[in-house]
Amino acid sequence: MRYLKIFILFSFATLLVASCGKKNSGGGGTPTPPPPSGPTILKDASSIPVGIGVDYSPMKNNAAYSSLVKAQFDRITPGYQMKHGANVKNDGSFDFTGCDDLVNTAQNAGLTIHGHTLAWHANNNASYLNSLSAATGSNLLLNPGFENGYTNWFTQVSSTAPTSGTISLETTDVQSGVQAAKIVVNTPGPNAYSIQIVSDNFSVTSGTAYQLKFWAKAALNGQSVRAVAQGNTYYTQQDQPLTTAWTQYTFNFIPSENAVSIKFHFPNAGNFLIDNLTVLQLSATLDAVLVKNAFKNWITTVVTRYKGKVTGWDVANEVVVDGTGQLRTSSTSSQTGSDIFYWADYLGRNYIDSAFKWANAADPTAKLFINDYNLEIDNRKLDSVIKIINDLKAAGIPIHGAGLQMHISINTSNAGIDNAFQKLAATGLLIHVSEMDVRVNPSNASPFTATPALLDQQAAKYKYVAESYFRNVPAAQRYGITVWSLTDADSWIVTALGKQDAPCLFDAGYNKKVAFTEFIKGLQ
Repeated sequence: MRYLKIFILFSFATLLVASCGKKNSGGGGTPTPPPPSGPTILKDASSIPVGIGVDYSPMKNNAAYSSLVKAQFDRITPGYQMKHGANVKNDGSFDFTGCDDLVNTAQNAGLTIHGHTLAWHANNNASYLNSLSAATGSNLLLNPGFENGYTNWFTQVSSTAPTSGTISLETTDVQSGVQAAKIVVNTPGPNAYSIQIVSDNFSVTSGTAYQLKFWAKAALNGQSVRAVAQGNTYYTQQDQPLTTAWTQYTFNFIPSENAVSIKFHFPNAGNFLIDNLTVLQLSATLDAVLVKNAFKNWITTVVTRYKGKVTGWDVANEVVVDGTGQLRTSSTSSQTGSDIFYWADYLGRNYIDSAFKWANAADPTAKLFINDYNLEIDNRKLDSVIKIINDLKAAGIPIHGAGLQMHISINTSNAGIDNAFQKLAATGLLIHVSEMDVRVNPSNASPFTATPALLDQQAAKYKYVAESYFRNVPAAQRYGITVWSLTDADSWIVTALGKQDAPCLFDAGYNKKVAFTEFIKGLQ
């Protein structure tokens, strides 16, 4: 009873204080919500890794974005920066500048990295891959090695200030023959072409692929030249950094006219030597051996480069088509575009086997995954992916995990989610929810507003996926759950597909949605 009296007196005093406090409030104000009870950081909510699919630009340039990623998540999956198209240039060489920067940023923040992706039909440098055919015929250039000086070539050092340089012939340090082109740029001109050498025009067939090969070197590593193929209106270029050793470089082009010339522009200061050029027509049919070599070189190079830094890779991505469960090729898939290249068209089903073998050889410590979407709604596709998994295991090919992208909506069947987890867990592989988002506007209504009721349904679905994962995937097989895109404004559904939606855990202002609250409950 003593405690009750004390409580009543305390309550009365509290009311008096509150009443006095209202005197100048102008009508009350919004009450302060109680502090959250339980974890408010995703990576602290569970023993499994919680990842996020990130974009390079905001990770580098947007402090609010990068700070939230670092605060909330254990792991990142680069959305684009580790793909073929981001790192392979038109001549097949590599430029990992952005990828290196993103990896270093993640490591410095204590984030682990899941690599995405080695073998996919999209986001490739298809221009380069489609040039992998044998060069045929005779050299279309006259005087290609400068053995007759600059006959059949035009040279220019502009008189427009501040241009300063010389064009001459080198007779000692040559790649072949007795002469090479020598260009010294003391001061670059106002235009890239202020200092240039230009071949005579030669005949080509519009719409046909051609390949320029040339040998070059510079006085300093990194000094670059610009190779150009140009007609009356057709123009394409490739900036080529050089080394101090004679090296052969490749430049592929498809003219839209029937006559072009080859030009070399020198927009940067330096000393340059060029020799032994060829321009040949490429055959209409790609060479499977060249495709295989390029494929192996890509996988071996990128996996080796990030060995010990990337803990897992999506090796084979979206290899099965919806509905039929067939292998994805240009015949079974309708997807087209400038970045589309179907490896299976040239290498067959074995391209999957080869990709896993090469990745494992490059980094035996990395976990290797097959990754696909719609496995929670398409049982035939799910069974086809499982068959590929079992075939790889039976052949002794290293595969460690299966990724369910889990691009779902508020209407996705919970039973389908359970079924996908159960069937894939039965393979014994690690299971990764690899790209999760939950659409609230799957019917693509326009205009659209995400109402509180829809956001509550979204929250329930996020929570259900997490709970189903823990319920159906044994602890030893839980690789983690990765959500795809940080905020609703960043979502690929909004930016790439152009849909009106709000599929993420954070809104456009980096505020936690109710989905965040429920998802974190599901992770516990």
